[in-house]
Order: sequence, then C-alpha cells, then structure tokens
Amino acid sequence: MGKQKYFFAFIIFAAASCSTLKKVQVIEDALSKNDTTKSQLITEIKKVDSLAIVKNILNKINVAKLDYKTMNTRIKVQYESEQSSYTFIANVSMMKDSQIFITLRADLGIIVMKALIKKDSVFIISPTSKTKTVDRKPIGYLQQVVKIPFTFNTIQDLMLGNPIFLDSSSIVAYKLNNNKLQLSLIGALFKNLVILSEDNSKVLHLKLDDVDFNQHRTCDITYSNHVSQGQYYFPLNRVISITAQNKLDIYLEIKEYSFNEPVKYTFTIPKPGKRK
Repeated sequence: MGKQKYFFAFIIFAAASCSTLKKVQVIEDALSKNDTTKSQLITEIKKVDSLAIVKNILNKINVAKLDYKTMNTRIKVQYESEQSSYTFIANVSMMKDSQIFITLRADLGIIVMKALIKKDSVFIISPTSKTKTVDRKPIGYLQQVVKIPFTFNTIQDLMLGNPIFLDSSSIVAYKLNNNKLQLSLIGALFKNLVILSEDNSKVLHLKLDDVDFNQHRTCDITYSNHVSQGQYYFPLNRVISITAQNKLDIYLEIKEYSFNEPVKYTFTIPKPGKRK
C-alpha cells in the first residue's frame, strides 16, 4: 500500500495531494483597507488596462491547453517526503480521453509498478509480487489516496502540463508583478493563484488552496523550460510541493517526449493472477 501511495503521488503531479502553510490570499485583499492601498491597487489595475482584458487573457490560457491524440514520454521523477526519498524513471503513454499507461522503474531498470488508468477505473500491477496480483480500483481511488477530487481528465491535464481547476473559477483580483500578470481566482473547491509569463502565453506558477479552511491542503506547482508544440507550450520541468497532514515534494524532468505517434509504453493486464 505504501508503494501505491508513492506511485500515485507521482501520477497526480506528473505531473500530484496538499497545508498548514499560509492560505493563498486574494491579491491585494487590502481593497477593504485604507485609501492609500486602494490607490496603489488602482495604479496596478491601469497597467493591465481592465478586467475585461484580464478575463480575455484567462480565457485564452484555458483554450490554449495542449491538445493531442497520443503522447509518449520518459520522465525522471524525484519524490521527497518527510519519511523517505525516491528516484524513479517513468515511461508514460497516453491515448486522449481513453487510457494512460505508466511504468515506474527504480535503480538498474527494475520495474516496481505498472498502472493503467481508464475513465472509470485504475489497474495496479506489481511485477515483483510472487502472486502477480492485479488490483482493480474505481477512479475515485485516486481521490482517496491524495484527498483531491481528481478525474481522468484532471490527471490527463497534469501529464500535459496544462493548468487545472481554472475553468469554473472567477477572477477576484489581479496585478502586475515584475511585468508578470498575477491572477487570484476562486472556484467551488479551490482558491487559485496563477502567475503568467510576460507575454501571457504560459502558466509559470499555480497554487491551489482549499476553499474549506478545515481541509488544510495546499498544492504549489511551478512550470519551466517550456518548449513550443505547434500553437501550444509544453513545460519540460515541474516542481510540485504538496502539504496536508504531511509535506511532499515532487520534481519532474521530461527526458523524452512525442505527440501523435504510435504509443510505445503500453502493456496488457496479466490474465494469470487474482484481481481485486
């Protein structure tokens, strides 16, 4: 069970669960404070012109999610928790809106875990197990493990480096900081702080905080080393810091990738063995 948790922590923030850290505050929440602060905020607002322009920028970010039919990638994964530290190589093949195949290798190329994620279920295979057991779990199992409402599409977006939980969020405040637009959003589940590149084409930083203060979950994702993929951008490096009851850091470095080519890291679910 412990290995499964390490594995799914990678899955979720491969591209990631979350804080006793300070909650994301609305940018310039001093709107309710003194007139001097209000005047400063008005100055910042003028720099980005208007709320309508900011909304248009956010809409473009949502629309500009990397699209694909298939994806193959090899990822170096460093996983650090308060109790342990691991380094893996993950081979991932995805078929859009259908299946995600993940093979996790440790030192010397030894396969320690395989998983097949479908729209409604997750198959977990432990090749080193003598009984060669295959566990089948509902997709909701991922939420149980990491305590975040992940769906298949959420995991797919994380693998692609697309921002998550932005679609249904409303802009609360915004400002320019070092020529980078910062947006403070709020949705049904999360408060979301988003920092964009200077040309507003790429998400550089994403921080999710529970609307429900009692949950104490924070998820902090930094995207870097973007490469052009047609009209989209694909971040080759990601750093994910997750704080809930425990602290977890995941470092992802894309070593190889291809889009819209035949999938090459697929596998079949073994017929021998027991399914749970």
